[in-house]
Amino acid sequence: MKKHITILSLLLILSVTAKAQYNGAVGIRFTDGPAVTAKFNAWGSSAFEVLVGGFGNGLKGTFLYEMHKPAFNSSRWRWYYGFGGHAGASPVKRKNYDPIYGDAVFHIGADGIVGIEHTFTEIPVNISADWKPEFNFVNYTGLVLPVFGLSARFAF
Repeated sequence: MKKHITILSLLLILSVTAKAQYNGAVGIRFTDGPAVTAKFNAWGSSAFEVLVGGFGNGLKGTFLYEMHKPAFNSSRWRWYYGFGGHAGASPVKRKNYDPIYGDAVFHIGADGIVGIEHTFTEIPVNISADWKPEFNFVNYTGLVLPVFGLSARFAF
């Protein structure tokens, strides 16, 4: 039991003394439907983010390349902006009364993202708020503007 307490204490001390930036973070993004988010810092002020979430009755994956800039003269706050793409599939009913699903509908598109994030030094948590407009090229063609999200991630 004492070993577990010692290990937990060391982890807590390490997380408290960790710098505000992180190598990676995994968590949940809240938008029109919840999504899993994983963000990994690359080189310099660049990062890659992967989102996996629901789309209708299907699933959508998004890959984003992001650039980060300091905000409010603090190492814990960062503005970020970037671009990427998404692809997803959703089954479609053949008729309104038919409970059996027919062919899948695929969609592919481009994404932009602009947001702000805060990484706590006291606990290994990163939170962010962003706007992520989308443009679908294949099926459901068009621009989707009101895509706002809040994310909470465990930073490591």
